[in-house]
Parts: sequence; structure tokens; C-alpha cells
Amino acid sequence: MRSLIEQADRALGRVERLAALVAGILILALMALVCAEVLGRGILNHAIRGSIDIVEQLMVALVTLGVSYCQSHFGNVRMTLVSDRLKGRAKWAGEIFALSVALFVTVVLAKGSWLNFQRAWGNGGDTPELGIPLWPGILLVTLSLALLALRLALQWAEALRLMLRNGDGSRIFGHPADAIETTPYE
Repeated sequence: MRSLIEQADRALGRVERLAALVAGILILALMALVCAEVLGRGILNHAIRGSIDIVEQLMVALVTLGVSYCQSHFGNVRMTLVSDRLKGRAKWAGEIFALSVALFVTVVLAKGSWLNFQRAWGNGGDTPELGIPLWPGILLVTLSLALLALRLALQWAEALRLMLRNGDGSRIFGHPADAIETTPYE
């Protein structure tokens, strides 16, 4: 079980790093767009047509693509005041509860996002100035939520494994045992 979870963690980690890299590149593109917009307004007295439409679509990618990567490194706000004080099976039971809630919410949001994508795909819809279709951004949100759900499910399975095998180590949770290498994603 441990080997399977670690293999899934490495594979999912590659996808998450790629998504975070794409988000980083898009941040650079957004910064370049904003600089061009400011210079265009200040020097040429002319704004970039449709810049707000472009920013709206880029923001969707910027916000959603890095969420799963952040969760994989526990870069989110967690109840560490409580979870750090728990030890043994109680700690892993708390993690299972928290991950169950997060997974439930993520699946509900992903389903709603998918339904929203289907409506946008069927009915159309685009940005006001340039007419950029809205469905790609909505689909990106759905895919990002699905990626996050996979990460949460993997962490849930690892927490369950650790609860059942209390003294065992974990790469995912950074909970080393004697023979565990804790460097992420070799």
C-alpha cells in the first residue's frame, strides 16, 4: 500500500509542478501585460484594447493552477495549533477528518464547476470587449479542482494508512521514520 501511495504521489507531483509552472509563466505574462498597459496609457495615451478581458481569463488560471501544488506542500492555512499537539492515531484521525471535509467540499465545487462548464459550452458566453469564450476558464477551474481532489484523496489514503500502521513513516506528510527519505518528488 505504501509503495502504491508513494508512486501515485510522485506521478501526481509531476502534474502539479507542471501546472504550477504554467501558472508562474502566466504570472509573468500578466505582469508584462500590465506594464505594457501602464506604459501605453502613460506614454502613448492609448490603452491596450481588451486588457480587462485578458486579465479576467488569466486570473482564472493563476488562481486555480497552483492550488493542488500548494496542498501537496501543505502551504495552506491549517489547524496546526490542534494537529501539532496530537500524536499517534489521534493525529491521523484528525487529518482524516479534515481531509474528508476538504475532499467533500472540493468534489461539490468540482461538480458545480462542471455543470457551469456544460452551460457555458452549450449556451455560449464570452467576454464583453474581445469576445473571448468563457468556457475554457470554467473548464480549467473544473480540472484544477479535480487535480486538488486527487491530491486530497491521496493524502486521505496516506493518513488512513498511518492511522492503521501507527509507527510507520510518510513522505507525503513529512513524518519520517528511520528509513524514509523526506525530500519531495525525486
